[in-house]
Amino acid sequence: MPAEAAHAGEQPVIVALDAMPEAEAVLLARALSGRVWGSKVNDLLLQAGVDVIARLHAYGHVFCDVKLFDIPNTVANQVTRLAEAGAELITLHCAGGAAMLAAARNARDRVNPATRLLGVTVLTSFDDAAAEATFGRAVEPQVRAFTGLALEAGLDGIVCSPAELPLLAEADPERHLLRVTPGVRPAWHGVADDQRRTLAPAEAMAQGADLLVIGRPITQADDPVAACERILAELG
Repeated sequence: MPAEAAHAGEQPVIVALDAMPEAEAVLLARALSGRVWGSKVNDLLLQAGVDVIARLHAYGHVFCDVKLFDIPNTVANQVTRLAEAGAELITLHCAGGAAMLAAARNARDRVNPATRLLGVTVLTSFDDAAAEATFGRAVEPQVRAFTGLALEAGLDGIVCSPAELPLLAEADPERHLLRVTPGVRPAWHGVADDQRRTLAPAEAMAQGADLLVIGRPITQADDPVAACERILAELG
């Protein structure tokens, strides 16, 4: 089962270490160690390089949310670097197509089979109008199409908004795919941002999420540890 493959018995929260200096990100990862599954990095890789993966491993697992999207050879090279550095999760845009996803999978298999590849469906900043303008169809049919592609390509998981979790229950009833869910916002967060399709943490888990990616409600809190513990308490 995907949840077991995502380290059974551990907390389901991944803290997104976005838009902060490397030293601050590592300190926050250390403060949250044991309370979260691990850290998500994106822009931090541009600042610190892949060496930051090893630094963060001291305090949990590492999710490289790089959303790779390029020609197959280039994506294979990128996956190789990240998998060699020890990333447990790496994201790729399903929009890159079957050949790109297959190249990524083959590169991962050669370097570090323990690394899991996640297909990004439709970004959580999109609503139906944005999806139709970009893909030619609304969010749900596009997520369904990308989920099918991820299954055919043999990916390990999918990234989707919590709003599409019921759809995944239909598209992947045997739960072959790990379900990693951004766009998670506690009701008490109360800050408008660029996320459009959101759900509270407990609701997302009830809908079938395996791992929750939560950034600003924790990282921008006056007390990030207390905010994280409040979320965990709500999860039970």
